[in-house]
Amino acid sequence: METTATEDIEQEEIDLAPVEEILKNLPDDSRSHLIPTLQKIQNVFRYLPAPAMELVGEALNVSRAELYGVISFYPQLLITEPGKYIIKLCYGTACFVKGAPIIGDKINDCYHIRPGETDSNKLFTLQTASCLGNCGAAPMAIIGEDTHGTIDPEKTLDILGQYKLEDAPETEEATA
Repeated sequence: METTATEDIEQEEIDLAPVEEILKNLPDDSRSHLIPTLQKIQNVFRYLPAPAMELVGEALNVSRAELYGVISFYPQLLITEPGKYIIKLCYGTACFVKGAPIIGDKINDCYHIRPGETDSNKLFTLQTASCLGNCGAAPMAIIGEDTHGTIDPEKTLDILGQYKLEDAPETEEATA
């Protein structure tokens, strides 16, 4: 029997109390609040866990197909837990022609992730964006909460290396 990603995710155990609190405070026409509800839940967990989505579907009377249809339409809504840092690589026209695909390939060469994937250490998740609105600094990316403009493949790897170093466990020198 073939399993889907959502079936695998449903096995996870999470505290659903924050989801129940969000759903409890919905107005009467709550079905029209589906997207803001999903955003609130994602703000709690950083993604949309399947057990939480079951509660949302029941509370809003939305079928699983409808629910995942909405989630899959909006790339910022995630059904799998992202890495600690989300890399949003701009693929707008200016960034694209100035080398964004080459930067994406370099990230894949080093971290073995393509758009929509997370590296094995759960440190980085790569996403692409249609436009990040800073064409004068093309190509650009947002990593975590930080904006990086006028990047190239090597500069991008250097920047990612800094995030990796920040996340590394303390060495004996640092603790001595």
